[in-house]
Amino acid sequence: MDSPRALDVLPLLQERLAELPGARDRRGGPVLFFPATPRRERAKPEDYRRLLQYLLSIPCEEQRELGFAVVIDMRGSTWSTVKPILKVLQEHCNALIHVAYIIKPDNFWQKQRTSLASHKYKFETCLIGLDALPKSIDTSQLTLDLDGSLIYDHAHWIEMRLALEDFLWQAADLLDRLDDLQEDLSRGDLADDLAGAKAALDLHNEMKKKILKAPVEEVDLVGQRLLQRLSGEGGPSGYDSGYSGRDSEASSGTTNPDLQACVPDILQHLEAGRTAQQQLLSLWAHKKARLDQCFQLRLFEQDCDKMLDWICRNREVFLSNYVEIGHSYQLAQQLQEEHNHFTANSMNAFININRVLGAASRLLETGHYAANRIRHVAGRLERAWKEFAAGLDERNAVLSLSVMFHHKAEQLHAIYVESTPAWSQACEVGNAPSDISELEAAIHSHQSLYEAMCQAYTEVHSTSKKLLYQLDHLVQVCNQPGMESDRKHGEGPSYEGSRGSGGGNPAADYSEGAGHVLNVIHQILNHHRALEQRWHSNKIKLHQRLALRLFQGDVKQV
Repeated sequence: MDSPRALDVLPLLQERLAELPGARDRRGGPVLFFPATPRRERAKPEDYRRLLQYLLSIPCEEQRELGFAVVIDMRGSTWSTVKPILKVLQEHCNALIHVAYIIKPDNFWQKQRTSLASHKYKFETCLIGLDALPKSIDTSQLTLDLDGSLIYDHAHWIEMRLALEDFLWQAADLLDRLDDLQEDLSRGDLADDLAGAKAALDLHNEMKKKILKAPVEEVDLVGQRLLQRLSGEGGPSGYDSGYSGRDSEASSGTTNPDLQACVPDILQHLEAGRTAQQQLLSLWAHKKARLDQCFQLRLFEQDCDKMLDWICRNREVFLSNYVEIGHSYQLAQQLQEEHNHFTANSMNAFININRVLGAASRLLETGHYAANRIRHVAGRLERAWKEFAAGLDERNAVLSLSVMFHHKAEQLHAIYVESTPAWSQACEVGNAPSDISELEAAIHSHQSLYEAMCQAYTEVHSTSKKLLYQLDHLVQVCNQPGMESDRKHGEGPSYEGSRGSGGGNPAADYSEGAGHVLNVIHQILNHHRALEQRWHSNKIKLHQRLALRLFQGDVKQV
């Protein structure tokens, strides 16, 4: 508070150099008393200036405009003790003084000097006897020492002023603190990252503690006790100092217009404190919801970033050997096992992605302030995963075909390399069976072997066509623009299955794989043609030998 306080001039008030008991003259203006006291002799002009600065600020503006009636009791003192008072009134507050009544002292020899000096002041001065004072100020407005009936306890008045001003100071300080908190809460800035959002929430929670710690109830209790004392109902309180049992307390508190004029101000401060705290709590709750949404948004964005980073990083590694198919059944199986392991790890990521997308749906259901942003980020993550999952399926199809192709090719090669020589040797004339039934069985076995080789060759050839088609499709996928990612890399499983060159050039990898498949097919075709030739030759030999044995049998019968 900028205005002077009783605490600032408390020693001077306790000296009782001046009093403001709440009296009014017949005009309605406030009355300021300077009672007769031996302490006046040691008072300095600066003491009077400070004291008057405080006392003259107490009545309301309307009362001050009427001007103060000053009553200086010069009984028992001399002009030299009164002159400093008039001088201070003249120099520092003459605009507020309407008239100064000087109660004549018992010794009248200074009367002439007093009268002569009165013309120097800008306000009216009157040297009167005590019996003439009621003409200007009613006796009900005069204290007992001036033969009036106004009950006034100066010590109690000081106590009430201290209590009142202390309350007003506490209330004003409380409102300032609440205003500062409201200003802090009104800042609408939201963090751009998760750490900032978490820090903002922590700070906001601390803010609630500050709001709840604001001494609203304590100040309210002080104000209520003060109101009780001003209404004359005051029981014991923290500000009582032995006067609560006196009649003067009730009289001074309930009849002093200066104190009563403070009641609306007290009520206003009490209401303002309660209202401000409730508004702060409401504002805090509103901002808390906003900050919670911000934190959830940043957490969602961070989770999306991690998932996108994982997809992008593993997609790059994945595509580096995307069209590699292996050069043997064993290598193809190994690639397939590694891919299956990678796919299983990817399913763990898929669980996390589904969790993130579920979180996005829940955020949208709550009416999030950044709904469009959430839809955009969630859609991007979903598209990225679908592309990645499609790549996994296509890679799995290629490796399955590669395993099948190499398995059948190696089986067929085994037939060519291992079974055919023994079969060919068995079909030689010298090694062929002589018995007709055995020859017929050999011819049947010969035919079955040929049919099995043709079936195996057909299956290998068909599988090779499917494999080449799928490889060509993978190359087209590899040549599509990759997903953009300006995110920092996250952690996740990587695909470590590269074989051969693994150089990351889809066209070169395709050429190598396709060339390998075609070479295998050509080798099988050459084996097959050579076998087919030998099969026809051996077939003729077997049939000729059977015909010979049948002829020999017929001859023998004849």
